[in-house]
Amino acid sequence: MSTFHFDIDSDGATTTEKVEAVDQSAAIRQALLLVSEILRDHALCDHTTICLHISVRGQDERIVWKGGARGLQPDAQEN
Repeated sequence: MSTFHFDIDSDGATTTEKVEAVDQSAAIRQALLLVSEILRDHALCDHTTICLHISVRGQDERIVWKGGARGLQPDAQEN
C-alpha cells in the first residue's frame, strides 16, 4: 500500500486528505468516488451551485491526476 494525498478545493475551501491505495489507478478511482460523494451530499443538503477541484499526489509529491466537477443550482421551476 502507498500513501496518496488528495488536495481538494471546493468553492474556495481547501483541505488535504491522506489515502492508502494499492497503486495510482486505485487512488484515482477513490478520488472519483470522493468527488461523487461530495457532489451527492451537496445536492441533498444545499441546492446551490458547487465547484470542486481535486488533485491526487503520490508519495513523491508529483501530481498523478487532476479533475473537477461542477453542480449547478436547479431551476426554481423544477422544484
